[in-house]
Amino acid sequence: MEGRAMGRISLVRRLRNRVFAHSLLSCWGCRHTGGALTQCGGAWQQHRQKASDLPPNNKWARLLAGSELRDPWLSALLMAYPAVRPCWTNSLWNALSTLWDERRPTDHLAQTLHLENGYKLPAHSSFLMRRLFGCPDWNNLGCVLALLGSKSKQFAPHRRWLRTHFLSYLILVCMAEPMCFVREPLYELLHKIYLRGLFKFADDWPSDFAAFEQNCEAIERYGEWMRGHGWIAGWDLHACTLLQLYRPDQEMLRQESLTLARPPPAVELPSWIARKVETALEGHRLDRFAIGEWPDVSASSATEHAPVAAGFS
Repeated sequence: MEGRAMGRISLVRRLRNRVFAHSLLSCWGCRHTGGALTQCGGAWQQHRQKASDLPPNNKWARLLAGSELRDPWLSALLMAYPAVRPCWTNSLWNALSTLWDERRPTDHLAQTLHLENGYKLPAHSSFLMRRLFGCPDWNNLGCVLALLGSKSKQFAPHRRWLRTHFLSYLILVCMAEPMCFVREPLYELLHKIYLRGLFKFADDWPSDFAAFEQNCEAIERYGEWMRGHGWIAGWDLHACTLLQLYRPDQEMLRQESLTLARPPPAVELPSWIARKVETALEGHRLDRFAIGEWPDVSASSATEHAPVAAGFS
């Protein structure tokens, strides 16, 4: 029965459900396994049931495979843990659903790309893409796919830009939570969309997940080296942004040649790179991209209201 129910769940919804489950585990500080989810979810369920009339829920572990958590449990969890709400409402699901479930281009989503504060987007395509790609944040992946999955000439410059930059961006997005836990289903879904011809993919797009995982492992080696020198603490937005802006190839090669004779010397992060990363992170905090309904912002707080189409000339 469970297998038939899972079969009826869209691949997009299944991916969303898995991201939601992993985000819950991160909130609870639990290991990312079915057993841990059963234990932590059961403990939270027992606590909640003492103060409410929530019905029993016996499928915690199946959430990691994409099983769907329905109300009233879903509403209760979203209320209790605001940090996981973006996992449910992220624009990525809208973009993927349009491409996979509806089998149509995403021009209607690209047309509504905007900043949450209501300000007009930059008109020049390369400047816009540099801002959108400033930090490899999975929260912007839906906006990126809305442009990548478009077909109109209006967004052709953006698709050309993406052809060169999309793969490296996606790999870095998949290094940090929550997408590091769903690399394979995310890649497989994107690859299926590509095979349907709904978008032309990036340069050097991997032919299978094994090749994609090799790319991730190469980035992981950079991360291990940088973590060993105190440049990063782990895979977070800071680390991904640093790797996007700077690859320490020369430092790594130089150190390898020196370690043959003595212990490896300390390597400091160049100050100009540190400043560049902080600037990118600050810009990212200010530039909150979204697709969909235009925000209700007063004239006093946004000087140039215009849909994205007006800026893409």
